[in-house]
Amino acid sequence: MTNSTKRISAIVIFYIIAIGLRYYITEIKPDFFTNSNLYINVLLQAIGPLLGGLFVIKFLKRPNELKLLGIGFLKTLLAISIPIVLFSLVGILNTGKPYLNAPKYIAIILVYALFEEYGWRNYLQSELSELNKLIKYLIITVLWFIWHLNFELTFNNLIFFLILFAGSFGIGYVADKSKSLIFVALFHAFFNILQNELLSGIEMKQKLAIIIISAVSAILIMKYDNRIKSTTANTVYN
Repeated sequence: MTNSTKRISAIVIFYIIAIGLRYYITEIKPDFFTNSNLYINVLLQAIGPLLGGLFVIKFLKRPNELKLLGIGFLKTLLAISIPIVLFSLVGILNTGKPYLNAPKYIAIILVYALFEEYGWRNYLQSELSELNKLIKYLIITVLWFIWHLNFELTFNNLIFFLILFAGSFGIGYVADKSKSLIFVALFHAFFNILQNELLSGIEMKQKLAIIIISAVSAILIMKYDNRIKSTTANTVYN
């Protein structure tokens, strides 16, 4: 079996698992899904890419280029802490008290994103790494879009497709630069936070401001980490 055949076979298996579980969970809606609490319910919706990615990586020995804490524990903790602290503090502006549910809600959104990104970026982007960037991100976008089971020909779905396409470039860039699964999941979570009802007690303009600050901070942390690694490498080789 050629490398190309192995690659295509692995992608097909990954995608059958990912979209099959998505359809089973969100469309057939088994009892364990409908009767689960809100947080388990949210996570089950993203279980497909996680299990599909795990299967092809562990059993078919397919590539995966990301590490859980590729950018280091302390830098990862700092990047995650910034939105949690800001969302907690914004509650003081709104109600006079910290928004104490922020850590819990952000954690569940982040874990959901982590489940998805284990498949889309950790596996699929790694599998397609030899392709031209435009083609690679277009393939990921199409598969990602269909996985959401949005088949109506509407203007909103067109906008959603374009957002996913931009996200494939943006999150793909973060994956390439950070090599960190948590960092990739964090940027995915930023988008989900903007439209997730778990944080509905905070105004959209406040969410947007916090996400912009958090994203810029995370990028600076990532670039600082890359600069340190580059300086260390140059010192070693010199």
